Amino acid sequence: MSIEKLELVSIAGAAPSLNEAIVACLQSRAFHIENAAKLLGSGEDGGASHSEDPYAAPLRALTEFDLRRVKIDTEREPLPGEFTPETILSETERIAERLRDVREKLAAARKQVADYGSAAIHLKNLTGSDLDLGELTKCRHIVSRFGRMPEENMQKLAFYSDEGFVFQAYHTEHEYVWGFYFAAKERILTVDAIMKGLLFECYELPKDVSGTPEQALAELQIKLTERKSALEALEKQESAIYSEEADLLGRMYCYAKYQSEVWKLRSQCIVTDNKFSLMGYVPVSEKERFKKYIGNVPDLSVVYEAPWADTKVQPPVRLKNGWFSKPFNMFVEMYGLPNYNGYNPTAFVAITYTLLFGIMFGDLGQGLVMALIGIFLHKVKKFELGAIIARIGFSSAFFGALYGSVFGFEEALDPMYEKLGIPYLPLKAMENTNVIIFGAIGIGAGIIIISMLINIVVKMRRRNYEDGVFGNNGIAGLIFFCGLLLLVLTFITDLTIDLPIIVIMLALPLLLMFFREPLGHWMAHKHYEMPELGDFIASNFFECFEFLLGYASNTLSFIRVGGFVFSHAGLMSVVMMLADMIGRNHKSVITVVIGNLIVMGMEGLIVGIQVLRLEFYEIFSRCYDGDGKPFTPISVTFDDFNELKQSEQTANA
Repeated sequence: MSIEKLELVSIAGAAPSLNEAIVACLQSRAFHIENAAKLLGSGEDGGASHSEDPYAAPLRALTEFDLRRVKIDTEREPLPGEFTPETILSETERIAERLRDVREKLAAARKQVADYGSAAIHLKNLTGSDLDLGELTKCRHIVSRFGRMPEENMQKLAFYSDEGFVFQAYHTEHEYVWGFYFAAKERILTVDAIMKGLLFECYELPKDVSGTPEQALAELQIKLTERKSALEALEKQESAIYSEEADLLGRMYCYAKYQSEVWKLRSQCIVTDNKFSLMGYVPVSEKERFKKYIGNVPDLSVVYEAPWADTKVQPPVRLKNGWFSKPFNMFVEMYGLPNYNGYNPTAFVAITYTLLFGIMFGDLGQGLVMALIGIFLHKVKKFELGAIIARIGFSSAFFGALYGSVFGFEEALDPMYEKLGIPYLPLKAMENTNVIIFGAIGIGAGIIIISMLINIVVKMRRRNYEDGVFGNNGIAGLIFFCGLLLLVLTFITDLTIDLPIIVIMLALPLLLMFFREPLGHWMAHKHYEMPELGDFIASNFFECFEFLLGYASNTLSFIRVGGFVFSHAGLMSVVMMLADMIGRNHKSVITVVIGNLIVMGMEGLIVGIQVLRLEFYEIFSRCYDGDGKPFTPISVTFDDFNELKQSEQTANA
């Protein structure tokens, strides 16, 4: 379990070959580009970033089409010189001209369908009246408005009896009154303001409605059917145009998107005196494939070397893990990747997470069900978390067998163990409280010690003596923590240790941690600027006191491991109690099944979160920085038009 080795690639050549070189890097799918100016420590970009993208306008023109109707072959490599920007603009204009008339008719038809559909809904609130809607439109001096208002506001109309308008109600439904109000033309603006204050919601009726509401509704239904048929015909006409132009649109979009991405990547290069410099990283395992693609570009100088250690630009990181620990990459990435010369904690996370989850959620039956669910999610649904669920499920089943618990039945495995000659299980939760509690603390102390050892190795490799030797998670801290554990053991067991040994293990490391900064600088042969004596003593005293509290709180934090063992047993005992209360019939079986499902879902989620908390706060905080950046090979995505259309639909809505 390590970090995959990379090589720094420096590519140089004539400026006209830059785009071709970038295309080769894209096609290799193994090249992580870096800003060449930053790598070389230069503040200049050589003008490469100022080059205008000639494919930006063609790409914008293409995204005006509904490219979801076009099959985009993302695996097809665009042919060199397949399209020029001018060709794409010309073709998009031609296709847009074909669609323009259809689109205008479609917009009008959709509006009519929406208007008629809305009017039909509103007219249902006027059925039963003998009002002639056609006559309303013929009035020259009277203006009418149709809509609804809250029923409670009807009483307020009496206050406006002198304002020169009339409200005629026709239907009441869901605390709303539907109807018309009528006013003279010269008074309509004033009346509109009054009715708006009364929360009147106005609905526009089509101008061509006539007759009674029933007659108008029947006529609207006929027109709505006709408009829907016309709309369907127009949509088929539009689809036919897209079908005819689909291949061309797809090829043009892929080519324009590819070339536009190439021009964006030029900003990471240096171009001076008709020469370019392109730099990035390639995994050693994929170096030969990269050579194959970059070798197709003539007259290039390609240099491979180890990543530079003295640059401000850190090399990217790609984790390299085995089959068991690989799914746990997501937890490490969630916290942050290590730097290139750092430590890959994925294997340690995989082991400790699986172990702790199994201890805290030990049940043979529920664990196997969880493992099967995880396998299904991972293999069938391709859900990344499913692989982790499968692993922790088997761990839960293993510890459930040690606890003797199967779907909450704590005695289910007793006959089997008795046949094996094991009459008593020392890990039965409710019968061995001290074993579970002290065992959880012991596991926590062991994990903390391992984390400290990892931190010491990592820090010593970096020559960080202040943290690796004298820090609270370094050698001094490790000795001090072990001294504290021995001191505790002398109180709770018959273990006897000479007092001078314990004093040396506590006093000397604590003194080293107090002076860790000057000692670390001295060991690294660096100058140390001594602060004021009072400030130095105060700050280091409180930091050492914080270290003491941290050792205690971090270790006791693992009590939750034992606590969840009791929690699981307690919850299942409640389920069994409810089943016994219901009786020995099919209802009790259903109770046990539902209870198991609830406990699996609720407690499984809580335990998963709590174990992740232990990983992040009690383990990673001691031995891991997580300040690296991911290895991201340059690539082209062809789905940005989906996001564009979605944003347009949201805006329109």
